Amino acid sequence: MLVGGAWRYAHLDNRPLHADEAVQAWQTWRLLDGAGYRYDPLDRHGPWLYFGSAALHRFTGGEAADYDDHAARIFVLLAGVATLALSAWGPRWAAGTTPWVGAFAVALLALETLSSLYHTYFVQEAWLALWVWAFFWVGLRLAGQTEVRARDVFGLGLLAGLAQTNKEITPLYLGLAALAGWAAHGGRWFVPRWSTVGWGVAGFLLPVGLFYSSFGSHPAGVLDAFRTYGLQAARLSESPHTYPWWHYLRTLGVLPTGGPRWGQYLLLALALAGVVESLRPQANRAHRAVAYFTVSLLVVHSVISYKTPWLMLTPVIGIGLLAAQALAWLAARGRWAAVAAVVVAGATVAQCWQVGRLALDRYPGDARNPYFYEQTPRAFMRLPDRIAQLEENLGRPLRIAVFSPEDAWPLPWYLREHATVGYMDDVPVNLGDWDMVVWDTQWGEGPWTGFDDRVVEYVGLRPNGLLEISIASPVWEATFSPLP
Repeated sequence: MLVGGAWRYAHLDNRPLHADEAVQAWQTWRLLDGAGYRYDPLDRHGPWLYFGSAALHRFTGGEAADYDDHAARIFVLLAGVATLALSAWGPRWAAGTTPWVGAFAVALLALETLSSLYHTYFVQEAWLALWVWAFFWVGLRLAGQTEVRARDVFGLGLLAGLAQTNKEITPLYLGLAALAGWAAHGGRWFVPRWSTVGWGVAGFLLPVGLFYSSFGSHPAGVLDAFRTYGLQAARLSESPHTYPWWHYLRTLGVLPTGGPRWGQYLLLALALAGVVESLRPQANRAHRAVAYFTVSLLVVHSVISYKTPWLMLTPVIGIGLLAAQALAWLAARGRWAAVAAVVVAGATVAQCWQVGRLALDRYPGDARNPYFYEQTPRAFMRLPDRIAQLEENLGRPLRIAVFSPEDAWPLPWYLREHATVGYMDDVPVNLGDWDMVVWDTQWGEGPWTGFDDRVVEYVGLRPNGLLEISIASPVWEATFSPLP
């Protein structure tokens, strides 16, 4: 667990923020800077990420001026560490599995590539997965009780509400979790008394009401939290994230994408063995419920055409738990079987480690890397570094014009404290008055007629996306001497 935490910690700022991460970080920075927050049902996910990250940053003595990539991602890393703890404790607490299950689950998930990546990625999925799996384990434990107390129902409602404050897909996840528990118990599930149902509703509405209303300053946000489902459904057909059903087989490395061998084949083989073992009559009910939940998540995400790799984080936790169950089953066969289980676990962790090194360290900006999606390459940081270098020698802020259909995110995040930046969709007649012009080549060839005396550089924005940067010669020559 400590090794996995150190591995994740080392990857907090070894790559620029993805465009989606940058949007989230910018919103959190504005919250820290006093601009407040209002939930937008059309263009934002839930508010937990912003309020939670801002609160952590304030608690550790930070302020808006020093909120950066590392500060944003550390909040998501906390969810990853908590998920490891939950994976170690949940199966035994909820259904009395052997300690082997939790131990193997922690070892596998700590270094599994997708888990390592998206537990250091500033998007909602890490906290969503934590709350959903906590809901799953609590619900599974309550299903084995003859009488459910009001505080237990309140706690389950609270976990559901916290999950809801992260992302709109929450009801589907919670429904699948409850259905998996119901099926694993032979069609039986706990039914709270009518006197305790209100406690569950209160637990759910507590975080939903607080966060979506921005702690009372925007009451309409609570209604928007539910209105968003109709609005988002209407936009699904317009999404650029539409892929065929088998796309996640590429994300998991089963189907080739080019480059190195990305698949964590031992982990997936163990998870498949865990699914098969869960169907035995003697299988633990928690094991069976995990299998039902994980398989249903994978099927549903395959059927839904909207796909991003971070949506795989919640089912990947299930894959790790299923693989751990298969190893635990082997370890229980006897002393030498336990030794074999440890050896197989070590080989699986080693393969995950190697794939993780390739994906996170060597090829994070490679379009063939299935774990990333449209990742901003490391070389992109040359642009904000160049701006800082030119401004230092010029002695004033640069006047920068950015032409991009999507504002060249994550560039606005890295220029968030620059007041002299304009984001435009039409070329002004006074283009030559700007010290620097950043042109997104998605719009074709830049309007450089009459700009022969300017210095031009190029920086990658994302795979197959290039920024063309035109710098006024006097600005350039304030830092670099002209040629004789």
